[in-house]
Amino acid sequence: MKKYINTILVAAILFAYTPTTFSQECNLPISVVSYPQNEELPQAVESALENQLSRIITAHGMEPGISLGQFIITARIDVTDKSIHQGPPIQVVYDLGITMYIADTYTQTKFASEYIEVNGVGNNETKSLMNAIKRLNANNNKIASFIKNGKNKILNYFDSNYAAILKEAERKASMQMYDEAIALAASIPACSKGGDAATDVMLEIYNKSLDKYNRMLLDKAAAAWATGQTDAEAVEAGKLLSLIDPEAACYPEAKKLLAEIKSQVRKDIDFEMREKYHDDVKLEKQRIDAIREIGVAFGKGQKEQTTNLTWLK
Repeated sequence: MKKYINTILVAAILFAYTPTTFSQECNLPISVVSYPQNEELPQAVESALENQLSRIITAHGMEPGISLGQFIITARIDVTDKSIHQGPPIQVVYDLGITMYIADTYTQTKFASEYIEVNGVGNNETKSLMNAIKRLNANNNKIASFIKNGKNKILNYFDSNYAAILKEAERKASMQMYDEAIALAASIPACSKGGDAATDVMLEIYNKSLDKYNRMLLDKAAAAWATGQTDAEAVEAGKLLSLIDPEAACYPEAKKLLAEIKSQVRKDIDFEMREKYHDDVKLEKQRIDAIREIGVAFGKGQKEQTTNLTWLK
């Protein structure tokens, strides 16, 4: 139950601060994972590599962290040369060969690969390696072509398999596994052949679980407010209340709680409840965005399952 509530809260926070544009863009789902390197690297270097890969795929319209582990981008580092220049100051120079992969881990299929040579200089080994990794540039023509090839393969996958994915999502929903069901449907890109069908299925699943989701938001808001009834608790509760769907059964209770909060705090709480009659079209867009964020939150909350990547060579 705690994990389930946390998923909803992550979705709420994501929606509150980073409204999505799934309906306008073609964000393809992918996960950044670690590759078993030929030699042990400092944790800071591995983290820097994962962060750089995340920046690259984001720059090219891919959404890191929502593939549920199926589609991945990873990279292998090979040290081709290392030298130490005596100072002062001492300078460590690394020449690296970095092989990047985009793959489907379910079928163990390599979609795209590219080899890039980079070098870095620093006053110690870790800084030199990290400076080399920073030279992986999203605008590099070879990297751009690599990403484009991988994107095309992923999009082709969804064009061919969206019906089966939605069928599985509906099966999960029938078992009341709503988070996972929405995540499956949300993984289908809006720009793919199944984009419209995925939106319809997400709305259907969300409507089945609407009261459950929104009751959790209300309960969390009430708990936050009850903690101390200060300005800080009021802001936290107000953010959650502003996300509650007007179609939810608990909506009148949410309005009542917000009114109570506003009457008891000095700070101007500007979070307003959404009213259906204000703008049906805007509300529907907000609802679809919120549903997709539930799927994103679920995908990002899953533990990495890809451990054996030795087949990627």
